Amino acid sequence: MKRIKTKIEKFQHFYPYTVALVGAQSENQINFMACAWHTSLSFDPPLFGVLVSKKRFTHQVISKAREFTVNFISADRVKLSAQLGRKSGFDMDKVKEFQVKLSTSKIIQSPVIEEAYVSFECKVADIRPYGDHDLFVGEVLAIHEEEKSFDPEGVLNTGKIHPLLYLGSDFYITINPDSLKHVLPD
Repeated sequence: MKRIKTKIEKFQHFYPYTVALVGAQSENQINFMACAWHTSLSFDPPLFGVLVSKKRFTHQVISKAREFTVNFISADRVKLSAQLGRKSGFDMDKVKEFQVKLSTSKIIQSPVIEEAYVSFECKVADIRPYGDHDLFVGEVLAIHEEEKSFDPEGVLNTGKIHPLLYLGSDFYITINPDSLKHVLPD
């Protein structure tokens, strides 16, 4: 028998979800946060959305910068995700404190995370409020990808990369590359 909840206290039943480290630079302020609420929105133009709580420092920095980067890291960097997700940029310089290695973006001013297997440079195209979060829609202007992380079709090379997945409540997991199946419809 299924339980039915009408009082929803923890809304995380859709996890696991790939962790994205979302960041921006406005003037001399740089901040990154771990973000599990994100999604692609369009192929043409390429649009990517991230949901950020209005009370987060990253929200303030993206709002000023009008741009952001989205960075995906391997499961072996789980501690960095936890640090960027649980500490606030209001209280500390997270980039300095956690020794985050940054690289210069090609088009925008905000940096990408050097050790990410893929990063997106995004210019803010729209901002919409949804409950206690704002959806920042970014037009993807450039993609930085680690060599051999993706096959020619753009599929993640799971023999090389084990993406970090978030389960909610500070639990993380990754994929089993042996479970990979290429299934075509009949």
